[in-house]
Amino acid sequence: MIRVAVTTGSLRLNQALHALLRERGRFEIITGAPALDEFRAHDSEISGAADVVVTDMPARVAEDAGAAVLLSDEEDLLASVRPLRGGLALLPTSASADQVVAAIEATAAGLAVVHPDHAGSLATRPSDDPLTPREREVLHLLAAGLGNKEIAGRLSISDHTAKFHVSQILAKLNAASRAEAVSIAMRRGLVPL
Repeated sequence: MIRVAVTTGSLRLNQALHALLRERGRFEIITGAPALDEFRAHDSEISGAADVVVTDMPARVAEDAGAAVLLSDEEDLLASVRPLRGGLALLPTSASADQVVAAIEATAAGLAVVHPDHAGSLATRPSDDPLTPREREVLHLLAAGLGNKEIAGRLSISDHTAKFHVSQILAKLNAASRAEAVSIAMRRGLVPL
């Protein structure tokens, strides 16, 4: 069961999200706070208990959340988001119930989700990407499950060079394995889902 804190500035939106989560039955709602100030007043109790925070106030809740689903129609939503420990989803307020549920599940798993309406904001995202353009190419091929020889063949480079790029990616992402590097990259939004 995923524990969800719903913290919106709108009582109507709060009620709609609560009804949705109760209807789906696989979520535990741990707060009924209609505004974030109440959420923050119970910060130690709720932050530790929530797997995912669903909010329409990204700039204020992002610093407290491990994972968050942000509902906003802001054009440049990522500019107001601080880095999170867990997953992040960016959805417009018009997102369907199924999209909200899928985003909660994905962020609880540590993944990043960006609705097509917010895809443009990725171009203005503050850079936490330490990789070179070639390393990003290699990372995408790693995420596709390719080995060093296959990566070398696809990029027309030597096996040694492919291995070097993989080791650089692991070092820059502070990952112990290829799988961990891909997981970290997905959480950071460096690899599309």
